[in-house]
Amino acid sequence: MKAPNKIYIQPNAHDKWWDGNKPNDNFQEYIRKDALLKWLNGRIKEGYEANLMTNQITNLAYKDVIDKLNSM
Repeated sequence: MKAPNKIYIQPNAHDKWWDGNKPNDNFQEYIRKDALLKWLNGRIKEGYEANLMTNQITNLAYKDVIDKLNSM
């Protein structure tokens, strides 16, 4: 079974979690780190595109977030 990208866990109920829409406000939302890293890596654009400076700044921001996530 493939792990869901997002789950909800109810505090103080360690054996209960929910996949799908958030059941109510008592549940804490968690996402898969590797799913977020995959999405971020897919957002990085090659430098040869028209807006070279914008792409470089955006890529640096994405890479900064990727580095932070990898350090957690």
